[in-house]
Amino acid sequence: MPSSGFVGKTVSDITQALERSIFSEEQARFPGLLQQIDPRVKVLALLALIVVVALLRHIPAIVAVYFLGLALAVASRLPLGSFLKRSLIGIPLFAILVALPSLFVMPGQQVAGFQLTEGIRFGISDNGLHSAALLVTRVAASVTLALLLVFTTHWADLLQSLRALHVPQAFVMVLGMTYRYLFLLLRLTNDMFLARTSRTIGRTTGGQDRRWMAATGGTLVGKSLKMSEDVYMAMISRGFAGEIRTIDRFKTSDTDWLFAGIIVTIAALALMIDGGMG
Repeated sequence: MPSSGFVGKTVSDITQALERSIFSEEQARFPGLLQQIDPRVKVLALLALIVVVALLRHIPAIVAVYFLGLALAVASRLPLGSFLKRSLIGIPLFAILVALPSLFVMPGQQVAGFQLTEGIRFGISDNGLHSAALLVTRVAASVTLALLLVFTTHWADLLQSLRALHVPQAFVMVLGMTYRYLFLLLRLTNDMFLARTSRTIGRTTGGQDRRWMAATGGTLVGKSLKMSEDVYMAMISRGFAGEIRTIDRFKTSDTDWLFAGIIVTIAALALMIDGGMG
């Protein structure tokens, strides 16, 4: 089977996405700290930390919360290398790109500069550097805490926790359907690419790949619409009435309350220390 070229790389990328999705579900079964906490308590505690990160105004306090998230990841037995790559690549990288213009346009004392061409010079101000660093550290800490919640909680339990916290039913249902349907769509797309690759001998030209992609896109839309209808009818036939239900029943223990108390204490201390820095 050819592994080079656009089609081969696409098959590889889709397969890796499926493997990451499966592994994320397996991580929720690890015998770690957060996996043993009541999902409702975990949702409230980590969301409270995310809100605190948004309120903090000094970078050292935000960095402290970020390292708290890493400590929780280690205590939850998550692979630290993979976790760091997911928390620092993507959204934080996009935040860096968004923050770049503020380095040059915000007023303040110039801390660095460079000459682009004769007569055109760019300067980096201290206020711009601080604003950019504040945005990036906030995003990195928030993404880390959100990933902790997703990686240590089964998706069905997470949705049930949101309903227990009175999140609107329509929002939870759409979120659950979107997650499951994206997984099915990835599988369907992967099967189509593999079918084409297994029937291809030799190398194809760029024009052939583009024509095949256009035809595949139309076919995928038709199949996805049919699949969405079939999935919904299957859910209805099995008694689905718009409410997410699982076999597990949540029960809050003393450990859950202790964890919640520690997180609340840390959040309050972070706010107090941040206020004292001002």
